[in-house]
Amino acid sequence: MEAAVLERKLVRTIRIFPLVTILLLLIAYALGGFSERANPLVPRSAIRAILIFYIAVVPTALSALFIWADLKRKRDKKHQSTSLKKLAFDNAFELPAQEMHGHKIVYITGRNPTFTGLTGDLYSSDEAATCKIDSEHIPPVADCECGFYAYKDIDDAKYEKSIHPTSFLIDVDLFGIGFAYSRGFRAESQRVNSMSLPKRCMRCKTLPALRFVTTYKIGYYSYSYWKWEIRCAICSYSFKPEDCLTPDEMAQALGVKLTSG
Repeated sequence: MEAAVLERKLVRTIRIFPLVTILLLLIAYALGGFSERANPLVPRSAIRAILIFYIAVVPTALSALFIWADLKRKRDKKHQSTSLKKLAFDNAFELPAQEMHGHKIVYITGRNPTFTGLTGDLYSSDEAATCKIDSEHIPPVADCECGFYAYKDIDDAKYEKSIHPTSFLIDVDLFGIGFAYSRGFRAESQRVNSMSLPKRCMRCKTLPALRFVTTYKIGYYSYSYWKWEIRCAICSYSFKPEDCLTPDEMAQALGVKLTSG
Protein backbone atom coordinates (compact mmCIF):
# COMPACT_ATOMS: atom_id res chain seq x y z
CA MET A 1 0.00 0.00 0.00
CA GLU A 2 1.28 3.46 -0.92
CA ALA A 3 2.07 5.89 1.89
CA ALA A 4 -0.47 8.43 0.61
CA VAL A 5 -3.29 5.85 0.57
CA LEU A 6 -2.42 4.69 4.08
CA GLU A 7 -2.35 8.27 5.36
CA ARG A 8 -5.81 8.96 3.92
CA LYS A 9 -7.21 5.86 5.61
CA LEU A 10 -5.55 6.78 8.92
CA VAL A 11 -7.02 10.28 8.79
CA ARG A 12 -10.50 8.85 8.19
CA THR A 13 -9.97 6.47 11.11
CA ILE A 14 -8.89 9.26 13.45
CA ARG A 15 -12.00 11.26 12.56
CA ILE A 16 -14.27 8.48 13.82
CA PHE A 17 -12.00 7.51 16.74
CA PRO A 18 -13.82 9.77 19.29
CA LEU A 19 -17.21 8.35 18.23
CA VAL A 20 -15.96 4.78 18.57
CA THR A 21 -14.55 5.60 22.01
CA ILE A 22 -17.84 7.12 23.22
CA LEU A 23 -19.79 4.15 21.85
CA LEU A 24 -17.46 1.70 23.61
CA LEU A 25 -17.84 3.57 26.92
CA LEU A 26 -21.64 3.55 26.58
CA ILE A 27 -21.62 -0.19 25.93
CA ALA A 28 -19.34 -0.73 28.93
CA TYR A 29 -21.68 1.35 31.09
CA ALA A 30 -24.76 -0.52 29.88
CA LEU A 31 -23.10 -3.85 30.67
CA GLY A 32 -22.36 -2.70 34.20
CA GLY A 33 -18.67 -2.04 33.88
CA PHE A 34 -18.86 1.13 35.99
CA SER A 35 -21.50 0.07 38.48
CA GLU A 36 -21.30 -1.70 41.81
CA ARG A 37 -24.07 -4.14 41.04
CA ALA A 38 -23.61 -7.60 42.50
CA ASN A 39 -24.34 -9.45 39.25
CA PRO A 40 -23.42 -7.32 36.20
CA LEU A 41 -24.10 -8.69 32.72
CA VAL A 42 -20.34 -8.93 32.09
CA PRO A 43 -17.70 -9.13 34.83
CA ARG A 44 -16.30 -5.69 35.59
CA SER A 45 -12.75 -7.03 35.42
CA ALA A 46 -13.31 -8.18 31.81
CA ILE A 47 -14.78 -4.83 30.75
CA ARG A 48 -11.97 -2.88 32.37
CA ALA A 49 -9.38 -5.15 30.76
CA ILE A 50 -10.92 -4.50 27.34
CA LEU A 51 -10.93 -0.72 27.95
CA ILE A 52 -7.32 -0.73 29.15
CA PHE A 53 -6.30 -2.73 26.08
CA TYR A 54 -8.20 -0.31 23.81
CA ILE A 55 -6.64 2.77 25.40
CA ALA A 56 -3.14 1.32 25.35
CA VAL A 57 -3.02 -0.43 21.98
CA VAL A 58 -5.18 1.51 19.51
CA PRO A 59 -3.53 4.99 19.85
CA THR A 60 -0.09 3.37 19.88
CA ALA A 61 -0.90 1.40 16.72
CA LEU A 62 -2.20 4.49 14.92
CA SER A 63 0.91 6.47 15.89
CA ALA A 64 3.16 3.66 14.67
CA LEU A 65 1.33 3.51 11.34
CA PHE A 66 1.68 7.28 10.88
CA ILE A 67 5.42 7.04 11.57
CA TRP A 68 5.76 4.13 9.14
CA ALA A 69 3.84 6.05 6.43
CA ASP A 70 6.07 9.09 6.91
CA LEU A 71 9.24 6.99 6.66
CA LYS A 72 7.91 5.25 3.55
CA ARG A 73 7.09 8.61 1.94
CA LYS A 74 10.62 9.88 2.60
CA ARG A 75 12.11 6.65 1.22
CA ASP A 76 9.97 6.89 -1.92
CA LYS A 77 10.94 10.53 -2.40
CA LYS A 78 14.63 9.67 -2.06
CA HIS A 79 14.25 6.86 -4.58
CA GLN A 80 12.45 9.22 -6.94
CA SER A 81 15.25 11.79 -6.69
CA THR A 82 17.83 9.11 -7.42
CA SER A 83 15.88 7.95 -10.46
CA LEU A 84 15.68 11.49 -11.85
CA LYS A 85 19.46 11.80 -11.81
CA LYS A 86 19.67 8.77 -14.11
CA LEU A 87 17.44 10.31 -16.79
CA ALA A 88 19.18 10.88 -20.10
CA PHE A 89 17.51 11.50 -23.46
CA ASP A 90 19.31 12.05 -26.72
CA ASN A 91 16.28 13.48 -28.50
CA ALA A 92 13.39 15.17 -26.69
CA PHE A 93 11.10 14.53 -29.67
CA GLU A 94 11.44 10.78 -29.17
CA LEU A 95 10.03 10.86 -25.64
CA PRO A 96 6.95 8.67 -25.09
CA ALA A 97 3.66 10.56 -25.45
CA GLN A 98 1.11 10.49 -22.64
CA GLU A 99 -2.04 12.44 -21.92
CA MET A 100 -1.46 14.38 -18.70
CA HIS A 101 -4.72 15.14 -16.95
CA GLY A 102 -4.93 15.67 -13.21
CA HIS A 103 -6.13 17.52 -10.15
CA LYS A 104 -4.54 19.90 -7.66
CA ILE A 105 -5.41 22.50 -5.04
CA VAL A 106 -4.92 26.25 -5.13
CA TYR A 107 -5.66 29.37 -3.15
CA ILE A 108 -7.29 32.42 -4.70
CA THR A 109 -5.46 35.61 -3.78
CA GLY A 110 -5.03 39.20 -4.92
CA ARG A 111 -7.44 42.11 -5.13
CA ASN A 112 -8.06 40.88 -8.64
CA PRO A 113 -8.61 37.12 -8.08
CA THR A 114 -5.65 35.00 -9.18
CA PHE A 115 -4.76 31.33 -8.82
CA THR A 116 -2.01 30.87 -6.25
CA GLY A 117 -0.17 27.61 -5.64
CA LEU A 118 0.77 26.32 -2.19
CA THR A 119 4.30 27.60 -2.82
CA GLY A 120 2.98 31.14 -3.44
CA ASP A 121 3.40 31.12 -7.23
CA LEU A 122 0.73 33.07 -9.14
CA TYR A 123 -0.65 31.87 -12.45
CA SER A 124 -3.57 32.30 -14.80
CA SER A 125 -5.94 29.67 -16.18
CA ASP A 126 -3.61 28.95 -19.12
CA GLU A 127 0.09 29.47 -18.56
CA ALA A 128 3.61 28.13 -19.11
CA ALA A 129 5.85 27.41 -16.14
CA THR A 130 8.98 29.42 -15.31
CA CYS A 131 11.89 28.53 -13.06
CA LYS A 132 12.72 30.94 -10.23
CA ILE A 133 15.98 29.17 -9.41
CA ASP A 134 17.60 29.27 -12.85
CA SER A 135 16.34 31.65 -15.53
CA GLU A 136 17.93 29.48 -18.23
CA HIS A 137 15.70 26.52 -17.36
CA ILE A 138 12.76 25.65 -19.58
CA PRO A 139 10.62 23.65 -17.13
CA PRO A 140 10.51 20.88 -16.32
CA VAL A 141 14.18 20.06 -15.74
CA ALA A 142 15.10 16.63 -14.35
CA ASP A 143 17.35 17.79 -11.51
CA CYS A 144 15.19 20.81 -10.57
CA GLU A 145 11.73 21.20 -9.05
CA CYS A 146 10.37 23.63 -11.67
CA GLY A 147 7.19 22.94 -13.63
CA PHE A 148 3.47 22.54 -13.03
CA TYR A 149 2.45 19.65 -10.79
CA ALA A 150 -0.81 17.69 -10.61
CA TYR A 151 -2.09 14.51 -9.00
CA LYS A 152 -3.39 11.68 -11.20
CA ASP A 153 -5.91 10.55 -8.58
CA ILE A 154 -8.50 13.08 -7.42
CA ASP A 155 -8.54 11.40 -3.99
CA ASP A 156 -4.92 12.48 -3.47
CA ALA A 157 -5.87 16.08 -4.24
CA LYS A 158 -8.91 15.88 -1.92
CA TYR A 159 -6.70 14.58 0.86
CA GLU A 160 -4.33 17.51 0.30
CA LYS A 161 -7.32 19.85 0.41
CA SER A 162 -8.38 18.45 3.80
CA ILE A 163 -5.03 19.69 5.13
CA HIS A 164 -5.58 23.14 3.57
CA PRO A 165 -9.32 23.79 4.20
CA THR A 166 -9.45 27.24 2.55
CA SER A 167 -8.03 25.98 -0.74
CA PHE A 168 -9.95 25.05 -3.88
CA LEU A 169 -9.83 21.89 -5.99
CA ILE A 170 -9.09 22.41 -9.70
CA ASP A 171 -9.12 20.11 -12.72
CA VAL A 172 -6.15 20.65 -15.07
CA ASP A 173 -4.56 19.46 -18.29
CA LEU A 174 -0.77 19.55 -18.57
CA PHE A 175 1.10 19.98 -21.85
CA GLY A 176 4.59 19.93 -23.31
CA ILE A 177 7.47 17.88 -22.01
CA GLY A 178 6.61 16.28 -18.69
CA PHE A 179 7.58 13.70 -16.12
CA ALA A 180 5.18 10.98 -14.92
CA TYR A 181 5.45 9.83 -11.32
CA SER A 182 3.59 7.20 -9.33
CA ARG A 183 1.06 9.76 -8.08
CA GLY A 184 1.11 12.52 -10.68
CA PHE A 185 2.82 14.64 -13.31
CA ARG A 186 5.22 17.58 -13.65
CA ALA A 187 4.99 19.42 -16.94
CA GLU A 188 5.86 22.47 -19.02
CA SER A 189 2.49 24.22 -19.21
CA GLN A 190 -0.93 24.00 -17.67
CA ARG A 191 -4.55 24.79 -18.50
CA VAL A 192 -7.19 24.95 -15.75
CA ASN A 193 -10.40 23.32 -16.96
CA SER A 194 -12.63 23.92 -13.94
CA MET A 195 -12.66 24.71 -10.24
CA SER A 196 -14.82 22.81 -7.76
CA LEU A 197 -16.71 24.79 -5.11
CA PRO A 198 -17.40 23.33 -1.67
CA LYS A 199 -21.05 22.88 -0.78
CA ARG A 200 -20.56 24.24 2.74
CA CYS A 201 -19.25 27.57 4.01
CA MET A 202 -15.47 27.66 4.49
CA ARG A 203 -15.93 29.37 7.86
CA CYS A 204 -18.83 27.71 9.71
CA LYS A 205 -18.68 24.42 7.73
CA THR A 206 -22.45 24.16 8.12
CA LEU A 207 -24.53 26.47 5.92
CA PRO A 208 -24.50 26.45 2.09
CA ALA A 209 -21.70 28.46 0.47
CA LEU A 210 -23.15 31.36 -1.53
CA ARG A 211 -20.58 34.04 -2.33
CA PHE A 212 -16.88 34.82 -2.35
CA VAL A 213 -15.40 37.28 0.13
CA THR A 214 -11.87 38.62 0.47
CA THR A 215 -9.85 39.69 3.50
CA TYR A 216 -6.41 41.22 3.94
CA LYS A 217 -3.97 38.65 5.32
CA ILE A 218 -0.53 39.04 6.87
CA GLY A 219 1.80 36.38 5.49
CA TYR A 220 4.42 34.35 7.34
CA TYR A 221 7.27 35.83 5.34
CA SER A 222 6.67 39.55 5.88
CA TYR A 223 4.29 40.08 3.00
CA SER A 224 0.58 40.81 2.88
CA TYR A 225 -2.08 39.70 0.42
CA TRP A 226 -5.80 39.49 -0.27
CA LYS A 227 -7.26 36.02 0.19
CA TRP A 228 -10.61 34.84 -1.17
CA GLU A 229 -12.94 32.33 0.48
CA ILE A 230 -16.48 31.22 -0.28
CA ARG A 231 -18.90 31.60 2.62
CA CYS A 232 -22.56 31.43 3.57
CA ALA A 233 -24.91 34.40 3.89
CA ILE A 234 -24.30 34.78 7.63
CA CYS A 235 -20.49 34.47 7.56
CA SER A 236 -20.26 36.98 4.69
CA TYR A 237 -22.85 39.44 6.06
CA SER A 238 -20.35 42.00 7.40
CA PHE A 239 -18.30 42.31 4.19
CA LYS A 240 -18.52 45.40 2.00
CA PRO A 241 -19.99 44.97 -1.49
CA GLU A 242 -16.61 45.70 -3.10
CA ASP A 243 -15.11 42.78 -1.14
CA CYS A 244 -17.66 40.24 -2.41
CA LEU A 245 -18.17 38.36 -5.67
CA THR A 246 -20.87 35.97 -6.81
CA PRO A 247 -19.74 32.57 -8.19
CA ASP A 248 -20.51 33.80 -11.74
CA GLU A 249 -18.38 36.92 -11.20
CA MET A 250 -15.53 34.81 -9.80
CA ALA A 251 -15.74 32.43 -12.78
CA GLN A 252 -15.45 35.40 -15.13
CA ALA A 253 -12.51 36.89 -13.17
CA LEU A 254 -10.56 33.60 -13.20
CA GLY A 255 -11.60 32.59 -16.71
CA VAL A 256 -12.68 29.07 -15.71
CA LYS A 257 -15.87 27.09 -15.23
CA LEU A 258 -17.01 26.57 -11.63
CA THR A 259 -18.56 23.25 -10.62
CA SER A 260 -20.24 22.07 -7.44
CA GLY A 261 -18.17 19.85 -5.19
